Amino acid sequence: MIRFVAVALLVLAFASPAWSQADSGFAKEGGFAAVSFLPGFTFDGVTFDGQTIYKQEDGDEFAILPRLDTRNLIRLTLGYRYRRASIELSYERTRHTGTFLDAPSQATFQAVNLDGRLFFLTRSRVQPHLLLGASLPFFKVTDGSVLDPDVGDATFKGYGVNSEAGVTMYAHRRFGVSVGYNYRFLWFDRMTGVSKTNFKLRPRFHETSGTIVVTSHIIF
Repeated sequence: MIRFVAVALLVLAFASPAWSQADSGFAKEGGFAAVSFLPGFTFDGVTFDGQTIYKQEDGDEFAILPRLDTRNLIRLTLGYRYRRASIELSYERTRHTGTFLDAPSQATFQAVNLDGRLFFLTRSRVQPHLLLGASLPFFKVTDGSVLDPDVGDATFKGYGVNSEAGVTMYAHRRFGVSVGYNYRFLWFDRMTGVSKTNFKLRPRFHETSGTIVVTSHIIF
């Protein structure tokens, strides 16, 4: 990934100045596909601290909240680029090894996101951007739910808010690379465990996550 970004920046440095006279900006308007790389993704451990459980009210089923290690996350995006903004639909997934009371645990994080990105200095090859959007997270803890004597997966669901600030650089009107900082808030308010019952979590709990994000995209 570092090699890929270095090559992209080198192309930007030697790109022909004649491109600046094409249409009204450096980015073509149209549909696009993108791939994002988020190194070292994890939850901040506000609630998934490796020591907390959620227990069924007036019942015996409970679920563990493990503490997660860091993993590299890949996000796939389809969207449409306008002159000053874009709308983006994305999917991301990563698998983690966690710990609960020093015992190992496995977990899978997935999310579907709908984001809007606002670009500044669109007549320039380097365009600052801000992103804000909504997220639907799904978090499965393998064998994380217990209803004695049965054990099963615990799946947490909720909603979230995505944000990002960074810059997008265009080597060509159809090709761009962006580097930014992604920060998100996630709230989990539902859980399904070994009994397959859709529990409401009260109180709701939240997690945050912040990491660098590198994205390359091609405009059709």
